[in-house]
Amino acid sequence: MEHTVKINLFSGAAVLAGVIGASMVTSTIVASKAMTSHAKQQAIARQEITVKGSARSRVTSDLATWSASVRSEGKTLKEAYEALTASADRVTAFLTARGFKPEEVRLSAISSSPFYERDAKGVDTREVAGYALARQFTITTPDTARVSGAAVEVTSLLKDGVNVSTEAPEYTLTKLPDLRIKLLGEAAQDARKRADEIVKNAGGSVGEVRSAQMGVLQITEPNSTEVSGTGRYDTSTIEKDISAVVTVTFGVQ
Repeated sequence: MEHTVKINLFSGAAVLAGVIGASMVTSTIVASKAMTSHAKQQAIARQEITVKGSARSRVTSDLATWSASVRSEGKTLKEAYEALTASADRVTAFLTARGFKPEEVRLSAISSSPFYERDAKGVDTREVAGYALARQFTITTPDTARVSGAAVEVTSLLKDGVNVSTEAPEYTLTKLPDLRIKLLGEAAQDARKRADEIVKNAGGSVGEVRSAQMGVLQITEPNSTEVSGTGRYDTSTIEKDISAVVTVTFGVQ
């Protein structure tokens, strides 16, 4: 009886050891599979592609700002003022004749500065020789074509003795925020198309967006290739090219 019991106890211990061993093997397999699955998920998570998308559009400026100045000199302030007033009246008539509205024209205050007699050595003395006066016209209008023509023609007044000078007009875009949103959206679509083409040819598929970075806008003369890291904003031409770049990182499956 004792022998039998010992044998049974030994058999029970063997069975228990077998169960424990099998359990350990099973646990090891499960853990191994879990680790393999986790590693695979990590590898998939690391699979990504970063591409740049771009968009460009030709636009027309919708606001012009232009300045022209008149100057005069006289031995007295009264003489200089009368000459300046006559010149300013001629410029005002010029602008009116070309269709500019009164609310589009702003006239600055008169600036005045004396100039002095010089001695035999060419050094200024303290004796006032006369006065120089100046006044500026600033025209702001959406009629960019009208400004472009007037800026060239105004110097024709020089032949009539009007001391007028002009600055280059500046042409800008009042709807730039809307244009920026539109172009960045088109650039993002371009990035997606590029990523799809690259990944498809490599036998995969593009997944979710993981990050996106917007570049600065480049507003340049038509067909210009000039760019700046901080962005460009050319104001010298009515027609402009606007370009936008977006850098997008996609997951890859």
